[in-house]
Amino acid sequence: MHKTYLLLGSNLGNRDTLLDEALEALQALGRVIAVSTRRETEPWGFSVPVPPFMNQALCLETQLEAEELLDHCLEIEKRLGRVRPRQESPVKGGRTYVSRLIDIDILLYDNLIMDSEKLTLPHPRLKDRDFARELLEEIIPKSLSLEDLFTK
Repeated sequence: MHKTYLLLGSNLGNRDTLLDEALEALQALGRVIAVSTRRETEPWGFSVPVPPFMNQALCLETQLEAEELLDHCLEIEKRLGRVRPRQESPVKGGRTYVSRLIDIDILLYDNLIMDSEKLTLPHPRLKDRDFARELLEEIIPKSLSLEDLFTK
């Protein structure tokens, strides 16, 4: 079994319902063993004003490999109504930030450090997002140091 930490986010629609539905769908991929509180957060990385996000972190034990988990997360997002822009128009750091019904980010996956075309672990912007680290710190074991991960 693999232990992975995910971050859920939504800034459109009924945010709490969407997070509930995402959490329920993720339970089909393994066993959710910890869930953080939910927190309304200011949008990060946007160049124009958008509604605030509702975010929540969780720990999932799964038999899926990291990139398989990513594929399932993307499918759950699609099923819950997320539409990814066809045309990329980078706003900050070469990335496009748009409001979304649901977002599922893989923050950590075991102690895996990887950088493939599909997936970078730990999540490349985790160290820049205080809200994500704070939610993650609610549920990670005290023996796991986020700072150690950022220096690897």
